[in-house]
Amino acid sequence: MNIAEQSSKQNQDSIVVRHINESDDQELRRLVSFPMTTRGLMLSFQREPSYFQAGKVIYTHIQGAVIEDKTRGKLVGCYSSGFRPCYVNGSITPLRYTGDLRLDPQVRGKSLLKYLMPNLRETLQSPNFSQIIIFDDNHAARRAIQTGRLDFDYYDEGLIETLTLTGFKHSAFPSHLQNSASDLDLKQVDRCVAEEKYIPLMNDFVKRMATRFNFVPAYDFHELEQHNAYFHGLALHDFQLYFYQDQLVGMFALWNQSSFKQSKVLDYSKKIQFFRPVYNLWATLNGRIQLPKKGDSFKYHILHSLLCEPEQLALHERMLRDAFQLSKQRGINAITFTLSHKDPRQQLNQFYKGDLLIGMHGFITFDQDPRVQFDPIRIPFLEAGRI
Repeated sequence: MNIAEQSSKQNQDSIVVRHINESDDQELRRLVSFPMTTRGLMLSFQREPSYFQAGKVIYTHIQGAVIEDKTRGKLVGCYSSGFRPCYVNGSITPLRYTGDLRLDPQVRGKSLLKYLMPNLRETLQSPNFSQIIIFDDNHAARRAIQTGRLDFDYYDEGLIETLTLTGFKHSAFPSHLQNSASDLDLKQVDRCVAEEKYIPLMNDFVKRMATRFNFVPAYDFHELEQHNAYFHGLALHDFQLYFYQDQLVGMFALWNQSSFKQSKVLDYSKKIQFFRPVYNLWATLNGRIQLPKKGDSFKYHILHSLLCEPEQLALHERMLRDAFQLSKQRGINAITFTLSHKDPRQQLNQFYKGDLLIGMHGFITFDQDPRVQFDPIRIPFLEAGRI
């Protein structure tokens, strides 16, 4: 064995891949928060005060793994994975979601991903696939998957988009999108704040929406009253309900996740820092998201369970307008939600102001294509606060 081979073997022997545990919390928060620079902003996506607390709103059962470098005494990589109960083809089943892949910047490009593959293969059991979302600005992950450098197969489901809405380009619903066959008479639609007596209706409504959408989380809103960690940061009074002739037809909640999940600005390029006051004035006048001070986080409400019949575009728009006004009343001038490009409601995004992020939604597996299992008629549903 030559010196190079000996050194390589020593490096391999120092790398350990294992399942995450609660004692990793501080190191995981360090890994997740490594800065990234985009469009002149240095951002840090943080999970304070606890990585696991933030994870419990994504999964009801957390898995995932870390890469530990024994010689350096630190974690140099991680990914998260886990289950949550979802409606798949109308039936409740544990659905796995995988994300938050992070590698220490000092060791990126040194084939660390290959160490994770045996662990991931072991994890992807019953079911043998995982849902995954990769946004366009995550160039490294897109490149790794699309070039086939990893051992698993990726099966694309379609494009999604997350819109951080900061205003409307029109004062009324576009008349050319009116559909008398599917739209409700909004004058007969009443809105109210959710109360305990409505919880059975809310649970039944989600089940009914699962006849139109796939991958809808199988919510039991009684858990809100029990302060279940899956609903951390949410209360029953955050939900708005829409009734038409005594039938629940729409729902959403404003979800402020800033107590456990932050998008913090660490620094600006000199040019952006210089023009930030002028830009923020322009943003205020034109309904755009403002740039916070260095060290502060972006503020927005995530829309939880943004649900109505997918063809009821006018109702969807009314809910967004209501959500935006309620958010502003709480001092936050932006709301965020995610829709599949297969969702008819997505076409309305062209009429809204804000920041749009496109991504690809699909499945990873070491076995056969899982997409054949899914009803192609049902529209993929993505919960922005749980991805």
